[in-house]
Amino acid sequence: MTDAFTESLEAKVAEVAAIEDLVQRGLAARHVRDQLATRDRALHAMQQAVLQELKPGRTWAEVGQLFGRSHSWAEALATGRSSKRRKTEHASESTAPTGAVEGRPADTARPSPQ
Repeated sequence: MTDAFTESLEAKVAEVAAIEDLVQRGLAARHVRDQLATRDRALHAMQQAVLQELKPGRTWAEVGQLFGRSHSWAEALATGRSSKRRKTEHASESTAPTGAVEGRPADTARPSPQ
């Protein structure tokens, strides 16, 4: 990161922290984090494409070494198995309750205190 970027980011964090209204501060923080996440996904995709372009003729260990990282880091990032996932890869709906497939009602009862 450049000094200008770090300074700009720190200034934005200070700006959000200075908002007195708690709800407005929380909304502003969420907005800034959403912006960062969007840019982070774009940079992640860019890095992934670079690794894929560097791979032909090299081992994953050689590609990782170019970035001072391990072969597993390079391979996972280039092939989409890294911990950074796009939001669209996550399930949009929650998992059905146990037994729902068989037509049984969800077990929502709490155990009796003993």
